[in-house]
Amino acid sequence: MEALRTGNIAVGACVSTVGGQIVCSARNRVNDSEGPRGEIFGSALAHAEMNVLARLPFRRRRDLVLTTTLQPCLQCAAAIRLGPIATVRFAGPDRYWDGCHDFGKLSAREAHRVQPARIGPRRDELGTFATLISRFVHLPPAYEEALRALGEGPMVGLVRELEGGGEVERLAAMDVVEGLGYLWPRLQELAKVLPA
Repeated sequence: MEALRTGNIAVGACVSTVGGQIVCSARNRVNDSEGPRGEIFGSALAHAEMNVLARLPFRRRRDLVLTTTLQPCLQCAAAIRLGPIATVRFAGPDRYWDGCHDFGKLSAREAHRVQPARIGPRRDELGTFATLISRFVHLPPAYEEALRALGEGPMVGLVRELEGGGEVERLAAMDVVEGLGYLWPRLQELAKVLPA
């Protein structure tokens, strides 16, 4: 929720070993004017996945697990492909970028390379929560229209309801567990009507 509190898109990411030891973590910083050394900020490139990958040493390992709030976009999927990531785990689906991880369609070389394993999205309230919080802050009309066309109309409607009622600010002040609990009844309803 730190990203949301700071006016950024609410996506965070961490890289861990297969055994679960966290190597590093980062968050979205597209609207920040400064950030930790080695991270991108104040740019459309400053996604959580980009920042967590930027913190990894060059060519040290190839067996790491990247866990992120939302299904990676095209930019992040490409960076993950080039990084030392063996497995990508994500909670929320992102219908806008679905399928953009398959670089095998681009070239014969990529078609023969091993793709990182993918675990996600979750098809439950936690996955719905992850997608929902990522939709706050940045939902311009063209993006909103595209999401509605992809079946996310109920999600967009809830985003607008929460924004209009001042609830996003309240959510931003909560930790993740509190925010999840606060939204739980609405997440249950939303999970029933969103496309699988």
